[in-house]
Amino acid sequence: MWRRFIEIAALSDSGSVRQFNEDSVAADSLIGVAVLADGMGGHRAGEVASRIAARSVFDGLEARVAVFRSEAGPHSPLQAVEESINQANIAVFEAAQAQSSYKGMGTTLAVTLFYDNRVAVGHIGDSRVYRFRGEGLTLLTRDDSLLRDEIEAGMISAEDAADSHNRSLVTRALGIEPTVRGHVAEDDARPGDVYLVCSDGLNDLVNDDDIALIVGELRGNLALAANHLVQAAKDNGGFDNVSVILAKVLQPFPAATARSWMRRWFGWLG
Repeated sequence: MWRRFIEIAALSDSGSVRQFNEDSVAADSLIGVAVLADGMGGHRAGEVASRIAARSVFDGLEARVAVFRSEAGPHSPLQAVEESINQANIAVFEAAQAQSSYKGMGTTLAVTLFYDNRVAVGHIGDSRVYRFRGEGLTLLTRDDSLLRDEIEAGMISAEDAADSHNRSLVTRALGIEPTVRGHVAEDDARPGDVYLVCSDGLNDLVNDDDIALIVGELRGNLALAANHLVQAAKDNGGFDNVSVILAKVLQPFPAATARSWMRRWFGWLG
C-alpha cells in the first residue's frame, strides 16, 4: 500500500458572469496527479476541448504511474508528462476535425505529476503553476500569451498590463494543430510545499500577493483555501471561469528502486 504523500483540493466555478464553465480539472492524491484545462471555442466547444484534454492527460499519467510503481529501474516523470500532453493534443485535434461545430476548438493546460520527491510540471497557454514554500509564492510557468511577449519585449510595462486588451490572447494552445510542443520542467518537492494550479480566471483578477496571503493563511485547510481563492476572483468581478487545484506535500516520497527492494529482501532473510 502506497503512503499518502500528497493532499489535494480542487475547485472549479463558472464565475460571476459566464453562463457555462469551460474549465476542467482532474486530480488524485493517491497517484500524485493534478490536471487543469481552460477551453476555448464557440458553441461550448471549449468545454469539450478542456474535458477531453484533462481526461486524456489524467488517464495517461495514471497508467504511467502504475508502471513506475510496478517496475524497478529509473523512470522519467518529465517524459511521462510530455507524452501525455502529446496524446491529449491528438485527441482534441481529432475531435475538432470529426465534428464541424468543434472546428478550431482548443484549450490551455497545466499539469503536475509528483514522483520520487520531485514534481514534473507541464503547461501550454496561460494556465499557471505556482509553488508556495515557506512564506514565498513562486511562479513556475511562463504564459504563452501576446501580453507576456509584449512585456518581455518592452512594448508594455507590467503596471499597464492589467488594462491591456491582449490579456486573453494566447499564442499557443493544445488541440489547434496536429502537433504541439508543451513546456515541461522539474522542481524539487519538499514537505510543506503547496503547489497551486490555476486558470487565468484566478490570476487575472487576484494579484500574486493576495494569492500568497490566502494560501499562506489557509494552507492547513486546502479545501477552504481553494474556496477563498475562487471567491476572491469572484469578488473582484469574476469575469471568467475560475479553477484552482492545491496540492500540499505531506512527507517525503522517494521512489522504490530495485536496489532498495533487494536490501529489504536480504534483510528479511537475515
